[in-house]
Amino acid sequence: MATVPFVAGAHDVPSIHMSGMSVSRTADGMLALTMDVNPAAFDMSRNREVLMTPVVYNADSTKTATYPPFIIAGHNRYYRYVRDGRKLPDGASFYRAGHDGGFTYTALIPYEDWMEVSTVAIDQKECGCCGEPEGEENTPVAELDFRPRSFVPCFVSMPPTAKGEKVVDLKGSAYIDFPVNRTEIYPDYRKNPSELKKIINTIDVVKNNPDATITDIFIKGFASPEGSYTNNIRLAKGRTQSLKEYVRRQYGFNDTVFHTDFEPEDWAGLRDSVLVSVVPNRKEILEIIDSDLEPDPKNAAIQRRFPTDYAFLLKNVYPALRHSDYIVRYRIREYTDVDEIKRVLRERPQNLNLNEMYLAANTYEVGSPEYYEVFDVAVRMFPSDPVSNVNAANSAMASGDYTRAARYLEKAGDTPDADYARGVLQAIQGNYEEAVPLLEKARDGGISQAADALAQISTIRQRKQEITYITDATK
Repeated sequence: MATVPFVAGAHDVPSIHMSGMSVSRTADGMLALTMDVNPAAFDMSRNREVLMTPVVYNADSTKTATYPPFIIAGHNRYYRYVRDGRKLPDGASFYRAGHDGGFTYTALIPYEDWMEVSTVAIDQKECGCCGEPEGEENTPVAELDFRPRSFVPCFVSMPPTAKGEKVVDLKGSAYIDFPVNRTEIYPDYRKNPSELKKIINTIDVVKNNPDATITDIFIKGFASPEGSYTNNIRLAKGRTQSLKEYVRRQYGFNDTVFHTDFEPEDWAGLRDSVLVSVVPNRKEILEIIDSDLEPDPKNAAIQRRFPTDYAFLLKNVYPALRHSDYIVRYRIREYTDVDEIKRVLRERPQNLNLNEMYLAANTYEVGSPEYYEVFDVAVRMFPSDPVSNVNAANSAMASGDYTRAARYLEKAGDTPDADYARGVLQAIQGNYEEAVPLLEKARDGGISQAADALAQISTIRQRKQEITYITDATK
């Protein structure tokens, strides 16, 4: 019969003349007991006997289970069993004290859940010449503990290191259509209604936020490379100024809010487009773009050498090079009232910095769903921030989502807190070889909880058996 390999070796209990004792759980759900008994070692009068019953009981003795008993009998009692055929207790066998050689006792009982933490003992009932009980003893021989040995994590939240000014940039691009060689904006011309609305919508997002103040609007205009470079300077500069004035008129912003720049010809944008295009002479066109030619000769070279490709680019690529990139920069006020922070966390989490979110998290019980929910919001708002990724990894581990935790820890940086979280993740999954160096590094970096984690792993590794044999039991 296969047994679960919990037993490191056999054990002796000299006080009750038993040796080679072992207890184990079998693969088919039984609790096996094996021991060598030496009846010859029992010093017993001729008319006496002792009934030996192995038993299992839980901590408060409310649950018990018994193995089949056996009897060690003195000379007269033994022969009375033989001669008279006396009835034995169910499943019992009998042996002659002082004379019979040793025997191996082996028995099985069904394993039950309550036996997970329990005691194995030998109950002894001694009887006199008339068969009346004269004394009872109970000798514990083994303590059982089959509870799973697993790592119990302690998650350490990482506080932000600095508040930081809450400045946010909203970026976008608009492709405003201008009549040929003109710089004036016609709001209803071609696709201009939808393109201008992009900028308006971006600004409105901020304007409708009562806790936000627009501090700067950056606009940079680009022209495409066809035509003369000198004229393209005029077009890019004039069209940028026209867009600035259009936005200013919509809101009445002070002129100091605006910052403008222009790029006469968007050669970088052209290069990116050609690189992913299917034009037959892509390699040669890229070489011209990357050459030291001045802008006008460069555009002329592409048109002259590859007229078909140039016509394709002029129709399908150049229009997109006439664009205006913009940034709406705004500042959000700070929050100090925790109740207000919780409200903003629900309604406008983008208004909070990590310090404010951390204040909210600390009002909840550590490890509670509300506590970890704050960190989940934080990592959505600050997906590249190492602090938010460490805390989000803790949240994911607490919910058992180790794949998501590993993904967060890829962006958690190189700090003792990150090392500790990575070590805990490995330990939870039973990867102790990988966990130990990470936790040692975290411990050396000042994370005090790492020492406890390492101690846990050491205990789990060293505990080879779940059975503690009591070898000094005495009568």
